[in-house]
Amino acid sequence: MSPISSTGPKILSDFSKFSEFVLNNQKQMTPKIFSQQLGYIQRNFIAAKQRELFCEEADKLATKLVAAENGDFAGIIYSALTKLTEYFPRELELYAKKGLAVAEQNGDYVHVMARLNNLRKVYIDKPDRLYDYINTLYAQEKCLKKLSKSYESVTENYKTVTRKAAKKEDYEKMLAYVQTEIGKLTWKKHPNDAMKKLLNARNIFIARGDSSQSVEYINFLISKIEKLSTFDKSV
Repeated sequence: MSPISSTGPKILSDFSKFSEFVLNNQKQMTPKIFSQQLGYIQRNFIAAKQRELFCEEADKLATKLVAAENGDFAGIIYSALTKLTEYFPRELELYAKKGLAVAEQNGDYVHVMARLNNLRKVYIDKPDRLYDYINTLYAQEKCLKKLSKSYESVTENYKTVTRKAAKKEDYEKMLAYVQTEIGKLTWKKHPNDAMKKLLNARNIFIARGDSSQSVEYINFLISKIEKLSTFDKSV
């Protein structure tokens, strides 16, 4: 944490007062008002060059809100923190994981996907985090299947004060890309499972009438799998 500037004590005091007010009046506050007030305080911290301090204090408040079973407000905080730490992988991973747990508890699959995207960004192109990257892809696949198959009911639990959920077709396309990525990374060790995912991804792309380049790449991977002695041709 960087040293507190001359304005540090005041902004820290302001956040303490804000936290106390929120915890005592959370049932009377709307998510929109909470988000606006949090954003105002965040801007003051950033202006004072106290990004890390804001993240630490906001995380403490989120923890208390989770304990008070206010997942909506906690989710708003972690959405803000993942944006603030986008270029700081260690912090981003920490807050994305906490935000993921909150979104899962809320049954909010849209934000589950958002937090998994944060984690995927942390792990991608890092050989030492390949295991985490693949596990994140599998988690995304599971989430996207839920969003695609039960779009109307699932998006009812989407907690937001600004953005609408993406269209069902967009989640289907995301699923196709994720399944293609899983197929690319696992076809040698798990050819049968990879084949199923690649075939489903190809069907999605063809049904949408786009991404001919993606279909060509999938066909290339399928041709490799078909040559493996470990591949079950009945798949």
